[in-house]
Amino acid sequence: MASVYDCREKKSSDSIVRLATEMDPATPGAWRKPTATDIIDFANFLNTLEWPVKNRYVIVFNEVNRGDEWGGNANPKEYAEILSFAVTVFKSKDQNFFIISSGMDNAAPSQGTKYMNQYDYLFQMHTALPNIFQQIDGISSHSYPNPGFSQPPETTSLMGTGSFYHERALIKGFTPNNKELPIFITETGWDGEVIPDEKRAEYY
Repeated sequence: MASVYDCREKKSSDSIVRLATEMDPATPGAWRKPTATDIIDFANFLNTLEWPVKNRYVIVFNEVNRGDEWGGNANPKEYAEILSFAVTVFKSKDQNFFIISSGMDNAAPSQGTKYMNQYDYLFQMHTALPNIFQQIDGISSHSYPNPGFSQPPETTSLMGTGSFYHERALIKGFTPNNKELPIFITETGWDGEVIPDEKRAEYY
């Protein structure tokens, strides 16, 4: 049974829902690859809810540039196709659904289909479906201070807290009108066993 993950902050009036499947019994350690039926079920269910804001924010799956988040094998073409289908299905229910692409593992190396560097993955999504970044409404970013969840915050590193700058710039270049999509930093943070509390507070 597929599920949704609620990223809502308790003190916020906004809600962000992240779609998820479940662990795949056929591929130990990996999440089941979603199907078109999953997308239709998600859209039907989420359309029955009362949303507290006009925009119905939905993130379409999680860190899909990791094979263990996509049935064992990262596949940018498949993800681009399911993301495009999600846009069509959700917006057919209500135009206020605000479709956000998956946050990526910003430290993933390129190792076949087990892991894919997020920038290579985004480029291959664009190659497979050139209009995909025109269709979505926003980008989710996991702007962790990598490597090791322990680097100082800065904007130039491709795999640090500023990785969202590079993601947005790359995606902007894929759109014919240089569309600048809003960024949602839905995951970040420092390793508390490595970075002391005072230093982490300073970093934030």
